[in-house]
Amino acid sequence: MVDLVSEIDAALRSDKPMPKDDVMRWIAAANDISALSKLYRLTEERYYSIQPELGRDETCLLIRRYLLECIRLNVTGRDDVQDRWQAAQTLHVWFCHLMEQDDAAPVLKQATEAITDVFLAGDNDVRNAIEAGFLEHALETPALRPYFEHWSSDDHLRPAWSRAMEWGKAHPDFTYGMLKQLRNTRQ
Repeated sequence: MVDLVSEIDAALRSDKPMPKDDVMRWIAAANDISALSKLYRLTEERYYSIQPELGRDETCLLIRRYLLECIRLNVTGRDDVQDRWQAAQTLHVWFCHLMEQDDAAPVLKQATEAITDVFLAGDNDVRNAIEAGFLEHALETPALRPYFEHWSSDDHLRPAWSRAMEWGKAHPDFTYGMLKQLRNTRQ
């Protein structure tokens, strides 16, 4: 793992193009939160240095893995890794970003399945972060509701879905609207 982390660190410090094959190898080999965090940062800061371009599917798989692992582990006291609640909020921002893109439905569907799996396997703290930090805000936006509709018919998921849907309907597009306003003020 040390060699992997060293390679990613070198790529983060470099201004040279990175071969896509190297980045794909790093993503496949990343098996801890530190490596995932560095790769997440790499795709944020140096995405356009990856040659040829990494692509949406690979990038989204990495983002999803990183954010869900942050929610699952709740690493605190580190600036390089998001804690559970930060990751839940970032997950919502990412869903909003994807919602605005053409042909992102398959990525959103896969992410929804992964979120559902983490929710079902998680303890109360994980479930609470997903419900209150992510799902409530996702369900504020009608376009995202269909991705979680299946929660309404599952005995294990229905209580969280019902509470989050109640919140979402009471706050239509509230968080998404704030995100759009923030983007507009930055432009």
